[in-house]
Amino acid sequence: MRLIRILIISSIFSVIASGQPLITPTDFLNTKEPTRMCGGYVATEFGPDAMLAVQPSGGAVVRVDLGDTIRCLYIFCDQPFNRLIVFSLNDVGGTRTPNGIKAYGRAIVPNYFQFEGDPPFISPPFQRFDSTGFLLGPVDIVVSSKHGFYDPNVDLIFVLDQGNQRVVKLRYDQALDSLIWVGSFGSDILNLPTAIAYAKYDDSFIDNDDIYVADGTLSRVFRFSRDGVLEASYGGRGSSYGSIGYATGIAVSVSDSVPNRFYLTDSRNMRVMRYYSATNGPIMAESWYVFPSDAQRFVKAVDTDLDGNVYVIDNFTHYITVFNANLNVIRTIYGGFGYEPGLFDHPYDIYIDKDEMQVCERWGEFSGIHSLMIRPGQPKPAGEELPRRFCLYQNYPNPFNSTTIINFDLPETADTRLVIYNILGQLVAAPVDAALPAGSHSVTWDGRNSFGKQVSSGVYFYVISTKEHHAVKKLLLLK
Repeated sequence: MRLIRILIISSIFSVIASGQPLITPTDFLNTKEPTRMCGGYVATEFGPDAMLAVQPSGGAVVRVDLGDTIRCLYIFCDQPFNRLIVFSLNDVGGTRTPNGIKAYGRAIVPNYFQFEGDPPFISPPFQRFDSTGFLLGPVDIVVSSKHGFYDPNVDLIFVLDQGNQRVVKLRYDQALDSLIWVGSFGSDILNLPTAIAYAKYDDSFIDNDDIYVADGTLSRVFRFSRDGVLEASYGGRGSSYGSIGYATGIAVSVSDSVPNRFYLTDSRNMRVMRYYSATNGPIMAESWYVFPSDAQRFVKAVDTDLDGNVYVIDNFTHYITVFNANLNVIRTIYGGFGYEPGLFDHPYDIYIDKDEMQVCERWGEFSGIHSLMIRPGQPKPAGEELPRRFCLYQNYPNPFNSTTIINFDLPETADTRLVIYNILGQLVAAPVDAALPAGSHSVTWDGRNSFGKQVSSGVYFYVISTKEHHAVKKLLLLK
């Protein structure tokens, strides 16, 4: 593959493209909390003994389907206290309520980190705590089920354990409602890992998935297999096209239209870079964008959305710059310094899951998690709140005599099929078989089959299917 060497000049920074994503502050995780989850607010919702990740450096979400309830586990790295903080919320019909906060990691008193270099970075400690359950300065985290539901049989949680120079593998045990240690890798390769990303390829073989790790002092990015085997690496200290000054953030494209790409922020060279990389293939640089030197900058983190847009955090200017997938168009610039909704106090990391964007802030008493929503393209109509997740509701009335109403939510446009089966598994009717827009939908069934004949009393099942989702519920017809 011939490298597409595009140096995007700094003057393009002033060009804002049409069709930009809409970014709006929202209450943290749809609870009663304010936009920014920090210090004094947690005890009100979670109780006086609740713990808070006061200086979160990275985050991820685990969604577990419990039937009528979705358990949402928002996991954040609490680097200074060498632990993970897990915010547990129950999502019922799109409304989330706090369920509790837990911590993972054994209490230790590590050696103090030393700051050196330009830009500053944390040097590895002289003593490592590398046994099971110990974390030393966890800085980033990813989940193999990104943008989907967590499957406890196959999905894993990967934590970048910076102090121990490794990637730790965990799993969520639903019965114990706890994180369980699985293993680790990379300690013989990594020096000062700074960010981690998970590549979930468009196939049915999870073993083909990869883990990408950026390393600051080595100025390289490493690609590991899901099992922790080193597959490829790229970089080397420098400012040329194929080199890296200081790698601070990494993100894999999650858009179907931009496959096999990942993005890296290089704080020393004040740029964001795009690479081509596929399983069992080499890593190749494709393009970059150099931020203008009109302000003191520290490009710290990067993530992507489902439409291929690239979000870059600048820790010093407090802005998020949103690029298109090729890094040659700036969609929008969002944020700035401050404590009001939509402003940031030293943003440190960014995590996007579908239309949710969590920004970790690390500075003084306002350190915490800033919650925002993103919408691709044009803003949503005034007053319209699109559903946050796929959901099939229980019909009402139930039991019913003449007609019943079936409601369901689609978080995005999808080819949708709603069908009704009898207790023998025979198709009775198909009230919906069409492409439907994102939103809340309502269908009325009058108890007739596909030929217009009234069906007999009894138990029936209604099933809804899209490309990504499937749900079944039972209804009862009485005459």
